[in-house]
Amino acid sequence: MRNIKSRHILLITCEYVPFPGGIATYAGGVAQTLRESGYHVTVAAPSYPDIPYENDRHEDNRRILGHHQIGVRGAVDMLRIIGRLPADSIILGADIRSVLFLYVSRIWHRRPYRSMIHGSEVAKFRKTSPLFALARRAYLSSEVVLYNSQATRDIFVNAFGSPVRDAVSYLGVEASWFEGVDGDFNNAELAAIPADKVVISTVGRIEPRKGHLETVRAVALAQDKIGPNKLVYAIAGRPEDERYTSQVVSEAKKLNVSIVMTGRISEPDLKRLYRRSALHVLYAQPFSGKVEGFGLVLLEAAAQGCPTAASRTGGIPEVLGNSGILLDPQDIPGLAEVIAESVDNPNGRERRGKDARIRAESFTWRACVQKTFPELELV
Repeated sequence: MRNIKSRHILLITCEYVPFPGGIATYAGGVAQTLRESGYHVTVAAPSYPDIPYENDRHEDNRRILGHHQIGVRGAVDMLRIIGRLPADSIILGADIRSVLFLYVSRIWHRRPYRSMIHGSEVAKFRKTSPLFALARRAYLSSEVVLYNSQATRDIFVNAFGSPVRDAVSYLGVEASWFEGVDGDFNNAELAAIPADKVVISTVGRIEPRKGHLETVRAVALAQDKIGPNKLVYAIAGRPEDERYTSQVVSEAKKLNVSIVMTGRISEPDLKRLYRRSALHVLYAQPFSGKVEGFGLVLLEAAAQGCPTAASRTGGIPEVLGNSGILLDPQDIPGLAEVIAESVDNPNGRERRGKDARIRAESFTWRACVQKTFPELELV
């Protein structure tokens, strides 16, 4: 019998580290965990020459794809890679484009494959769309369909029906997120926040789904309760929607909310921001075709002992459990109360932060990989 550790895994993803998205983090976490357990993993992924990154020198990371796209050259290269795989190899499509490729090209490669679903990927399809029919066939042709939360599974089953085999495979958080960090902020705007200000933070792309506009309004209401000029709302993430970003800035100015928008910042500065924050807020809004299927920032904040207030939508309640504060997506006065309480009750903030950290420790990449590849033995 062949040694199980000799099994080869091919992971195909149109988003990968160093890009800071959830799919990229998922694919990177899965690949690293499998390799640490002694498995041979080939990753077909995009390159990101404009994003500084020093830790991706693995010889089996094939940077042959585009970001969120598979070109003709990439498709040909992937078929060559698949053609050279041992017969018992396992193939995982980490995003919708990879799964569509594996389905359309199976006439040539004739290999089974697994599919990972990330919330909005299945929420965006209209059932009258030709792409919906293609995606449905691609997903239901998978040997296993995996979801990043039960909420994502519910959306999938409602839209596409039940697959033959499936499993919820919660994402993990890197062990490095639990480590401390020394020194001051490298980001000049964060470093300039006065020491007597209380920071409320949101980490993630600036787009309507993340609820920055609603959070600005809640911060303004909180200031009415605790007094002016005490709060700073810090947003760390790249602008995804320039018009929405301008709207957030304009609303903050109108409501006299002090706001700092840093763009993308380093992991050490993200840790410093979480530790500096009285509260992390992910006030995600439910939009047609978009859903917060998981929310990795919830775990990253928690790993640094920062509690989160979030909306009760998508997979957020599954991640936070009882360690965070959940509110209706339209309950802006309720969020304002939570923000004000975080300022007035630092002991409560510390207690919730400890609970959040304990909760985060239960989300590991090892558990995620074990759900994805139950036949493999992990160290």
